[in-house]
Parts: sequence; C-alpha cells; structure tokens
Amino acid sequence: MEAESDTMGEGVGRGAQPGDWIVVHPHTLGEPARTGLILEIIGAPGHERYRVRWDEEHESIFYPGSDATIVKEPPL
Repeated sequence: MEAESDTMGEGVGRGAQPGDWIVVHPHTLGEPARTGLILEIIGAPGHERYRVRWDEEHESIFYPGSDATIVKEPPL
C-alpha cells in the first residue's frame, strides 16, 4: 500500500496534522532520509513549523523546506 504524501515545496505545510510523519530527504548520496513524527503544529498558515520526535529519539522544532515530505503513514 502506498502512503499518501504531501510535498512540502508546493504549499508548505499544506494538510499536515499532528500524527503525520515528516521525511527529510538527504542532500548527499548514500545518506539515509531522516524521519520524524509530527507532535504539534506551531505558527500561522503559510508560516508553520513543527514539533517533531525524530527517529533518533529526540524532539526539536522543525522549519519545513523543499527537501521535506509529509506522509500520513509511518515510513518503512
């Protein structure tokens, strides 16, 4: 089953909700993607940032960019 996604570069943050997952694609060949669970959406529409629990087991505030994708299901 393919996960529904929302590319961040087109309408940043469009449709993201707590419980969704964010995948940050690597900038260097061979590096793994970084994934995290969106815990909270902070800011006004068009200026969203997210409180994310990353796969490395820490939390941070993330400002989305064009290298990030939102998915509704946990990435494999």
